[in-house]
Amino acid sequence: MKTLLFYLLFFALNGTCSAQQSPTTESQDPTAQNNASVLQPTLSPDQLSIRKFLSELQGVKRVEFVAVLVIGTLAVLGNLVVIMVTARYKSIGIPQVYMASLAVCDLCIGIFSLWRVLADRLFRLSDGVYWFCSRTYFPVVGLDVASSITAALVAMALSVDRCFALKFPIKHVELWSVRRAKVLVVVTGMMSLLFGLNIPLRLTITDVVDPLVNQLPPMYTSIGFNGAFTQACNYIEFVFRFAVPLSVMMVSNTWTMSIIQKSDNFRRGLDKETRRAVKTPKCLTMTVGLVIIFFITQLPKAAFLFDAVMFFNKHRFTLAFETFAILSNILTKVNSIINIFVYLALNKEFRRTLLQMLSCCCCQRNVEDDSAIETVLSRI
Repeated sequence: MKTLLFYLLFFALNGTCSAQQSPTTESQDPTAQNNASVLQPTLSPDQLSIRKFLSELQGVKRVEFVAVLVIGTLAVLGNLVVIMVTARYKSIGIPQVYMASLAVCDLCIGIFSLWRVLADRLFRLSDGVYWFCSRTYFPVVGLDVASSITAALVAMALSVDRCFALKFPIKHVELWSVRRAKVLVVVTGMMSLLFGLNIPLRLTITDVVDPLVNQLPPMYTSIGFNGAFTQACNYIEFVFRFAVPLSVMMVSNTWTMSIIQKSDNFRRGLDKETRRAVKTPKCLTMTVGLVIIFFITQLPKAAFLFDAVMFFNKHRFTLAFETFAILSNILTKVNSIINIFVYLALNKEFRRTLLQMLSCCCCQRNVEDDSAIETVLSRI
């Protein structure tokens, strides 16, 4: 989506000069190619500058392809492990509901990111592949946006929940439960899905492919040409994906760290037996770590979307800004692979369950090997 405006401007400058052609096949007749070059009018300076800019941007796009390919693969593998470990917990509490929900969102982000970068490379294989990639590209981008919004809102809910449980433990037990947490996650996911549907409504893939650009060529739909609708969609994504979650998590996380500091000062004045008897809500350190990482990985993308909302892409069409946009998008994907490392470092229950799961797998494999050896020996 980064180069969408460049495509639109390029096609607008071309006007009707771009004839409809097959997106995946080229003419093998040199005479026809010569005739086409003769009939095609000379490109204007604006067209030449845009084509040059797009060709320069392809180096950054290649870096993005490799980075997203690696990050998406790690996100799929890492979050599958998180889901499998969480499913083996003896008891599922409210934090575990949010942890599993974050893992599902990050898993979806990894899958959708992989498909997007692969579609940009595979669409030239055949007409059938191009048809499938063009029909699924922006629906998948919309699902990616929906997953990102859901992950941000669930992380916000986790931060608020741990702060509320620490400040008002009795009221938290009375007012909130695992069932209500699950309902909140489902409602959040459905609401985010509605927000993500605006992407395939506003954007589609055109049949005119620029051979210099290794990316599916996007264009606005009839709804997408409505500037007010596009701006409203940008506002909604910015508010629910960045503005509200970042603001709420900043307040709740600061409040949580303040309470933890006061609690530590109070506990130091107690004897060891009394200190052990004082219980604190679980997953506090892990929640603080997740929120800090979320801030670091999401702020650049939030700045990019803020520019689109406030200035309507006024600062686009420069290599530096487009490079920043691509790197900010990569950084948001990094957030989908960080959680498993936070759990391993700060969650004892997660480490213990993971080790138990690995030991069970190793024991089961050894039993299968022993049984196979016994079967062979018995036949001998």
